[in-house]
Amino acid sequence: MDIASNTISLLNFAIECFNYIQLAREFEQEFSTYQLKLDVLQVRLSRWGEVLRSTSGTKNGSQTRDNRATQHKEPGDDADPVMKAYQILSSIQDTILSAQRHARRVEARLGMTDKKLLDPELHVPTDLKKIRLRFRECVRRWKAKAGKVVEATKWAFYQRDSFEKFITDMSSLISELENLFPEETRQKLSELSKEECSGISKSNLEELKEIVEECDPWLESAVDEKLQSGLGAGTYITQSHNTGMVTGIHRGDINGVSNGNNNKTRNYWGRH
Repeated sequence: MDIASNTISLLNFAIECFNYIQLAREFEQEFSTYQLKLDVLQVRLSRWGEVLRSTSGTKNGSQTRDNRATQHKEPGDDADPVMKAYQILSSIQDTILSAQRHARRVEARLGMTDKKLLDPELHVPTDLKKIRLRFRECVRRWKAKAGKVVEATKWAFYQRDSFEKFITDMSSLISELENLFPEETRQKLSELSKEECSGISKSNLEELKEIVEECDPWLESAVDEKLQSGLGAGTYITQSHNTGMVTGIHRGDINGVSNGNNNKTRNYWGRH
């Protein structure tokens, strides 16, 4: 198997592994935040794969263009971006397997209560499940074109420190993958991130913004842009038959408003 095919296999492995990561009782408080961090990293990896496919002519997980130049590259040849991607994805695989081994060592020391695993269907609020469903759609888009399904093993995080280290390490490695693309290609990452935000409500975007800050700068920018674009809509206000004329744009709730020719209620609108 050539380097390009091995690279795609490693990517498929990494994306699929996120479907098998569980969280234990230690994560019961703010479970949604932790679960969504995993979801964000998974969709970020699939986004990278989508851009790779669209820019390098891949089909069903293997390159369709002439890749003879990459088949005979030595492991130390850093000049080839395909080899670099392979090396980074190998590090991602090692990070996942290392986290699995550490989790099993921790599990062996825990009592039955602390080993309890949490079900996302029960611990993620209904409105936030919509974010998870949206991200799953994006990941399925990749899997539908990726070909062979990769088998993975279920495992769980039992400690927050090891979880946060995993998130930080994975985010850093994915950033290295993204930086392999030239600047004009990275624009595609931005475009796909905007698509991933489609259909997510303003309140959910605000929650998502806090989560993605640590694990996905592309999605963070897309969320910011969508929230800012939402500020463009407002209510135009023109008041007359009063001491002067007031014209402006109001955004948000209006409280204490009373209308009528004989009304003397004063309303003060502004941001403090």
